[in-house]
Order: sequence, then C-alpha cells, then structure tokens
Amino acid sequence: MKGNRGFTLIELIMIISVLLIILCIPALKGNIILNYRERQELKELKNDINYARNKAIVESTKYIVDMRPYSNSYVIYKQEGIRKIVKRKELTDGIKINKTNIKGNEIIFTYSGAPEVAGTIELENRKGRKIEITITPATGKVNIYFY
Repeated sequence: MKGNRGFTLIELIMIISVLLIILCIPALKGNIILNYRERQELKELKNDINYARNKAIVESTKYIVDMRPYSNSYVIYKQEGIRKIVKRKELTDGIKINKTNIKGNEIIFTYSGAPEVAGTIELENRKGRKIEITITPATGKVNIYFY
C-alpha cells in the first residue's frame, strides 16, 4: 500500500468530541463567573450590615444601613448628630433589591448592636431566583435564604 491518507471513524469521533469540549468551556465559565460575582455581592452586603452593627457596638453610636430599592443600592451612615456617609454601594453584579419590610428601608443599629426594627430584605438574582436577607430582632444576626 502506498500510505493511508484517510481517517478512521474513531479518529473523527475523537476529534469532534475534543472540539465540542473546548467550545463548551467558555459557556460554562461564563455562568460560573456570573454566579461567583452574585455570591460575592451578597456576601459583601451581609458583611456591610454586620460591619455597621459591630461599629455601633464598638463606637457606642448609631449606625444606619439605608436600603434603596429604587436605585438598587445601599448607604451606610454613622449617626453623630448629623448623618455621615461611611459607605455607598450600588449592586451591579446581577442582584436586585425588590423591597424591604423594614420601616423607612433603614436598618438602624443601636449602641448595643440590636436593630431598632428587624425585618427582611427581598432580593432577586438575574435568573429570577428569590433571595431574602433577614435581620433578627434583639441580636441583629444576619441570615441569607435562597428560594
């Protein structure tokens, strides 16, 4: 024989399989990155609420987390006669603030770290999945629930 120039069926199937796997990696990677960013944003929101609570205890002054569903953001204030902005954050990585059941959308932490009014913040991710952040009365503990 002069030389085989053709491919066997098994070789063709293997090449197509490898190409399909290589082409699927970016699609999977994109979803993984988006989910990671959403989780990081939720974690940052939870940490910021806990930060305000802890600072209220340490500094014996009121700290306020003002949730703003209309602008999909929140602001942390320190209450010293007048409100001083500590942090302002807009949620941009797929998390949307739907509503809160907290009076005035403000979580106010007292000198003891307890919230004046406890409640729930309803969020939604880009896939429409409902997320709730609850602030427990008396303790100010922050929990995240996925539905």
